[in-house]
Amino acid sequence: MVLLCLSGSFIYWLPFYSDIFYVPMQNAFGFTHTQIGALSGTAGFASLITFIPGGWLADRYPARQLMSTALVITAMGGFVLSRIPPFEVCLLLYGLWGVSAALVFWSALIKATRNWAPQDEQGRAFGFLEGGRSISDVTSTALLLAIFAYHGADSAALSKNIQLLSSALLVLAVLVWVVMKDEPASGRETQKVRSGSSWATVLVVLKMPIIWLLGVVILAANSGMWGSIYFTPYASDIYGLGDVGGGAVGAGKYALAAFAAITAGFVADRIGTARVVVGLFLFTTSGFLLFGFVPGAPALVPMLLINAGLIATTVFALRGIYYALLEQGGVPVAVTGTAVGLVSVIGYTPDAFAPVLSGLVLDAYPGARGYQVLFLLMGGLSFLGLVAATLIYRRIQAGNSE
Repeated sequence: MVLLCLSGSFIYWLPFYSDIFYVPMQNAFGFTHTQIGALSGTAGFASLITFIPGGWLADRYPARQLMSTALVITAMGGFVLSRIPPFEVCLLLYGLWGVSAALVFWSALIKATRNWAPQDEQGRAFGFLEGGRSISDVTSTALLLAIFAYHGADSAALSKNIQLLSSALLVLAVLVWVVMKDEPASGRETQKVRSGSSWATVLVVLKMPIIWLLGVVILAANSGMWGSIYFTPYASDIYGLGDVGGGAVGAGKYALAAFAAITAGFVADRIGTARVVVGLFLFTTSGFLLFGFVPGAPALVPMLLINAGLIATTVFALRGIYYALLEQGGVPVAVTGTAVGLVSVIGYTPDAFAPVLSGLVLDAYPGARGYQVLFLLMGGLSFLGLVAATLIYRRIQAGNSE
């Protein structure tokens, strides 16, 4: 489980490197906001179109082999990135990372997690996975920032950081290959694969309103996650916190992730997942609108920290519980795989459009105005999630009253 958590954290560091090192990447590579957005969007689009075939691949090859292969591919791309290549090469690298993460790695990670725990402890297994990945994110972020600052916080320091991260990926690839064992698929898994590949099953799932509404909920939550990524340059550029200070704001939100997801799970089990999701979207929408209507300034750093912490907490809480709506929404267990696949196609589209849209907005409206427009857009998407979550809640309440 430790290897699953570390691998599931580290493999996403390179395609999301700008989350913490946004301004240093601009300085080292000479990228505009639009170019950085295009890079992340390329990785997101490549992931989006390979999620479904990635599931097919994971059912036919051992997770150990796929995860190790993905880690090696990602690491090799990292060594190329550390040479500060031109934008066109970076586009290819980000597309490669999107494929390695979604096509080769993600489904294998989920399958390995299921094999790690018995059937009646699957929730606990995925709770450990999400919490462990969050803890790994916090720890590795602090280390990378400290090393970056120690080496001078310049372009050379950025290259060394990327090389260090790539080396860590290679070490994890070796450990995964040596420590993990190949396990044959159980009859339960085989049956899920067969049912999930049936066009009849797909049509049944497509007719479920909960699937479309849940897709919107996940899309809105993931849009909020992308909005929180821009807290780093927002703090650096508008609040005058500098590269390291802005990176610390971006890193700080990961410290809330494990606590937020686990706490939300306990609360959801007590009062109902749909009710909690509605409440979380109320806070997320309000937080983004506050940033959208209140211009940032160095004197408002306390507001920045409190509001950024609020948004990050609610976004990570949503991420930890929104799939529980499948159960509360009455989606049959037999079609869970198909449902998750279809929901993901809708829910993870922000990985493709959000960074591109954000980059265009920030370049079109320089300075504080651009961030205000961006956060207003994110507030609008969060409100869309609030509407979808409310409709889910009403459907569940109507079903319970029958």
